[in-house]
Amino acid sequence: MGCADTDDGSGEADGLGAITFKSCGKTFELDRAPKRVVITTDALADTLFALGVGDRIVAKTRGESAPAPELKKRLAALPSLGTRNPSTEALVAAKPDLLITDQIEKVSGNQGSPTIAELKKLGIATYVVSGGCAKDLAADTSGLASLDADLDQLGTIFTVEKRADALTDRLHGKLDDVRKRIAEQPQRKVAEISRVAGQLYVTSGGLSNDVLKRAGGTNVFADLPGQFAPISAEQIIARNPGAIIVDDFTASTQGQQESIEFLKRTFPHTDAVKKGRILAIDSAKTGARGSTRPVDGVVDVARFLHPSAFRSQ
Repeated sequence: MGCADTDDGSGEADGLGAITFKSCGKTFELDRAPKRVVITTDALADTLFALGVGDRIVAKTRGESAPAPELKKRLAALPSLGTRNPSTEALVAAKPDLLITDQIEKVSGNQGSPTIAELKKLGIATYVVSGGCAKDLAADTSGLASLDADLDQLGTIFTVEKRADALTDRLHGKLDDVRKRIAEQPQRKVAEISRVAGQLYVTSGGLSNDVLKRAGGTNVFADLPGQFAPISAEQIIARNPGAIIVDDFTASTQGQQESIEFLKRTFPHTDAVKKGRILAIDSAKTGARGSTRPVDGVVDVARFLHPSAFRSQ
């Protein structure tokens, strides 16, 4: 499939049946809907399967998120192009006509990855999801609303506009239901913690912070810069959150249990642990850009923070 990059943003498509879409401020053209797709994190599959085009995924990189449990077997059967950034050679071997990535850094030429321009010369179009276009990820503060733009663009790319509109409506319905249920509930002071290579981080902004806010939480670390801030256990203890959420990167029951045990060991004297207000959550449900899973994350976190608002279900 041929692809072109037209920076004028005119949105005009050359040729009968051409498809025009936008990514990171640039306009691209395809001569037909993609048939072979590569993704750079498992959570992107959530959206593609919800749109009815998940069977077009032919390869993937592991990325930062685990697959949804219902998709685990299907995605495990796909060729893996690496743990994070795909190499040019691996991409060419997969013969895709579209690469979908959650971070522009993964197609920036760093760590052996190709650039968008190099992919274009190989006939591979690139779509970077909304919120993933910032070169400095610490400065990227886009929230869940960016998913609307992704569904609009992916509907165009795969010529499934009606499915995309219907999916958008369903997701908005879930968010509206949460908003109505917690409208009269008090805000709960919460901290979201993750562990990466032995270092503790807390959510401070971006998509994860938006999920907390939509779920009726007040992030006690929202004053820190960027999306995630490195932190010590002592700093978390000092702010004594009333509820703690810990990210599980395995999307598994075992992983969640281990994460909860970590919280109990590390923060036994916080109000959150003493009162049993701790939740281990699939990390994709709060931080996966371009995925539908953070909408479910809003529901899960709202249930955790405001259980009385959901007793009628």
